[in-house]
Amino acid sequence: MSKSKFDAVLGQRRTQTIEPIAVTETTRQRELAELDQEKKGPGRPPGKRTNPAYQQVTVYIPRALHDKVKIALIQEGRKEFSELVEELLTDWNNRHTES
Repeated sequence: MSKSKFDAVLGQRRTQTIEPIAVTETTRQRELAELDQEKKGPGRPPGKRTNPAYQQVTVYIPRALHDKVKIALIQEGRKEFSELVEELLTDWNNRHTES
């Protein structure tokens, strides 16, 4: 069998002794805390998708109506379609639960 150009590197790796590192529980916790700090940084605030108080639903409406509503929302300076739907459903629910 012919030798690979990596045999020398692998051979050195196999002959090296690895000394075990004593890791205490507090060291492990500190390392995990540091990793969490590195992961968290400036970014977006959590949105509705990750908020357990919200439920995603799917509805079918005519495309033309959706386009008109989006245009009207932009002209009003409102951004979210879901806020409009929430407002309309809340009003509808209030009218039907008052009776």
